[in-house]
Amino acid sequence: MLECKVLTGEAYEALEGVLGPENITQEPAILDSYAWQPAVNLAKEAWIYRPAAAVLPETVEEVRQIVRICNEQGVKYKAHSTGWASWGGPGQEGVLQIDLRRMNRIIEIDEKNMFAVVEPYVCCSQLQAEAMKRGLNCHIIGAGPNTSQLASVTAGWGYGWTGLATSYSGRNPLGVEWVLPDGELLRLGTPGSDSGWFCGDGPGPSLRGIMRGWGGSQGGLGVFTKCAVKLYPWPNGPAEVNVKGVLTDATTEDVPSTHKLYYLFSPSYEKFGDLAYEIANAEIGYIHCKGAVGAMFGLLAPRAMRKLLESPATRAILKGFQHMTLFMIAAHTEREFDYQEKVLRKIVDRTDSYILDNSHLPVHGGFWWGVNRSVFPAMAFRPGGAFITSLGSSTEYDCCVKQAKIGEQLKQEHIDKGTFFDDMADCTWGGIYEGTSNWGHMEEIAMFDRRREDQTVEGRTAFLHATTDVAIKNALGFGLSALEHKMYLKHGPIMHDYHRWQAKIKAAFDPNNASDGSHYIPPIDELEKEIEKTNES
Repeated sequence: MLECKVLTGEAYEALEGVLGPENITQEPAILDSYAWQPAVNLAKEAWIYRPAAAVLPETVEEVRQIVRICNEQGVKYKAHSTGWASWGGPGQEGVLQIDLRRMNRIIEIDEKNMFAVVEPYVCCSQLQAEAMKRGLNCHIIGAGPNTSQLASVTAGWGYGWTGLATSYSGRNPLGVEWVLPDGELLRLGTPGSDSGWFCGDGPGPSLRGIMRGWGGSQGGLGVFTKCAVKLYPWPNGPAEVNVKGVLTDATTEDVPSTHKLYYLFSPSYEKFGDLAYEIANAEIGYIHCKGAVGAMFGLLAPRAMRKLLESPATRAILKGFQHMTLFMIAAHTEREFDYQEKVLRKIVDRTDSYILDNSHLPVHGGFWWGVNRSVFPAMAFRPGGAFITSLGSSTEYDCCVKQAKIGEQLKQEHIDKGTFFDDMADCTWGGIYEGTSNWGHMEEIAMFDRRREDQTVEGRTAFLHATTDVAIKNALGFGLSALEHKMYLKHGPIMHDYHRWQAKIKAAFDPNNASDGSHYIPPIDELEKEIEKTNES
């Protein structure tokens, strides 16, 4: 584990005076629980830096006081909501962890205008459960239902299974309450003029680009304490599903007659892309997502998958199914359902694809519930306990398909070297957003086991750099590969020096550099030193 400095007595006492002794700690065993972060962590061990201390505020005013004390005492801080992945914790020594778990309320659900106002620790499944009781649904990122709804729309990125109907993270924030890095309070959009939470922009210029841009600041630009998020129709869906477990306890009887899941298989990447464009143009469907055959078997039965892939014949058969789309219809009426299914079958025929109706399988209920709850991507931990992701720019779907093709080739090279588990290099995930936009996302996920000597940090880092380099070479867009390991030094010079502008924003909003920007960007003076050092080398 990476050691960390502790707070000075003066800083600790000031924080304790605000929060009380029960809501601040430097107990090593508790701090270690924050430092264990296996998700999207390339390191040899699953530990990140241990926080200098942890504090648990309950109100926005307490958050503001914490931030002010940190500025006065020269202490860096890092806030997290549900704390998913390595960017939720400190990226360097001496950082105070602001744990927002006591701020866990759904403040409002506006059924008529279809939005909810939430605090940071409201997880996606919590909001979804309440929304479904009202005939509504929320977007849940692929990281899973345990993630913070607020964090994903204000400070992070993410696409989810239902992106065709519920879009993606950056499109879903409305009004926002934001404690700036120096402790000042800013309310974006209509909350700023006491006009409710229905809009995140205006009056005047929008600050959404500064607040989150494409990928979010990952806690490097202050603390978000409230946010309004869009809700969407849950067409004819049940208000509650009577399940006890995560997957298997939902039955076919739980699935509404106007909902159905399908597997669509295409003969090539090109036909796979054509299928997506026709679906988008026809404005049908509720879920559209690349289905990874290799990953599906590897996640559900990793040991059996390893045995199956020992046979060249079995590998070839499985490879023939790799251009798979998971598709779901969720209609308001039987007539609408019949129309959508009829259109889908015509599109499948026109693109030389074929269709498997999942409702005929005994797992239909469990799988239907699982994709709507976004539980499956979290199974990426199963084979070895860790994974990384790459590529995944938001762009025209033809470009996404090209990312998948190139990503497969790159990952296969690293599988052959032993860097990752063998999933036939078929673990590309994502789909089209918002129907006729024909715009989407496709990321390349790779799974590994830190305990294996052949699956090295160097190999994982080399893969991340290789996917960044190939994205630049082939004009594939700014993707997930670019969010870590100072990849802004590669992308910035060819993208209008965005990294310099972003670093100037960091310096302007955070003059004392108090908000830990390890997973974001340093202030402009530090960035210029990095650039100079890179140029010299």
